[in-house]
Amino acid sequence: MSEPYRNEVSFRQGLANTPRPRPGKEMTGAVHQHDDDATVVARNFETVFGRPPNLRNPTTFNEKIIYKMIHDRRPILTRMADKLQARDYVAERIGADYLTRIHQVCRSPAEIDWQTLPDRFAIKANHGSGMNVLVLDKSAVDVRLISSHLETWLAMNFYRSFREWAYRDIRPAIFIEELLTDRSGAMAADWKFYTFDGRAEFLQVNLDRFGRSTRNDYDRRLNRLPFSGPHHPRSPTDPKFPSNLELMFSLAEALGSGLDFIRVDMYNLEGRIVFGEFTCYPGAGLDRFDPAEFDELYGSKWRLPPRYG
Repeated sequence: MSEPYRNEVSFRQGLANTPRPRPGKEMTGAVHQHDDDATVVARNFETVFGRPPNLRNPTTFNEKIIYKMIHDRRPILTRMADKLQARDYVAERIGADYLTRIHQVCRSPAEIDWQTLPDRFAIKANHGSGMNVLVLDKSAVDVRLISSHLETWLAMNFYRSFREWAYRDIRPAIFIEELLTDRSGAMAADWKFYTFDGRAEFLQVNLDRFGRSTRNDYDRRLNRLPFSGPHHPRSPTDPKFPSNLELMFSLAEALGSGLDFIRVDMYNLEGRIVFGEFTCYPGAGLDRFDPAEFDELYGSKWRLPPRYG
């Protein structure tokens, strides 16, 4: 094995492999702790898009994300953002058969029982994004180095970076689960369903996440959408769509029922559908669409409620 593990570092740790645009430190909430959430997210939006957001009548997808970040304070968002609590939500809605196998849950790296773990596994934090270590060969792992990463992550409040409220009150934990790979040993593709009022309108497919890392986007009829995002090049070819993709759409819709918007991330391993995570605020409302008309298209599917309850 050429490398024993791969580390998807949080954007607040060395700013490596961030899923978010980073024009400068002035964009993060962490350096403006005394500003309220609305001030921080509006300033971040203007830094990225070169204009203030229209929060009186938001129309684009990104404007509606930050509107939600400012106004939606329903406890269900915290439950869904917490990767451990989300598992209970999934089990209640569609059944536990769609969950990964969990090996251990810990509040400290010192609690990890390395001896009982299999040769390959994934270590994740429950309270943010990008805090994952994918272990490909346990025998070659530097336990001290990984533990150092985990200690740093456990000390973080992920909310403080971009004021993504759903993360604010999550109690940090580390969980270790099965490593999701296909028969060839390659990392499983990510299938991300953009779900509005219980209807999955768009599909994002991320391939070769730790290699070339490409992304394609599709409408509900699997027509490829000709826009690009800020982080992943487009793949010239479509992925092999699973034979049970329609079931994945149905499951995403069951999970998103009753919510104005949620992105449901899943995997498909030779027909085995596995829930990944929920995403309340893709890109923290800061991911550009090129061309921008697709920001409007995605936004047009999202009906904001008159007020959040």
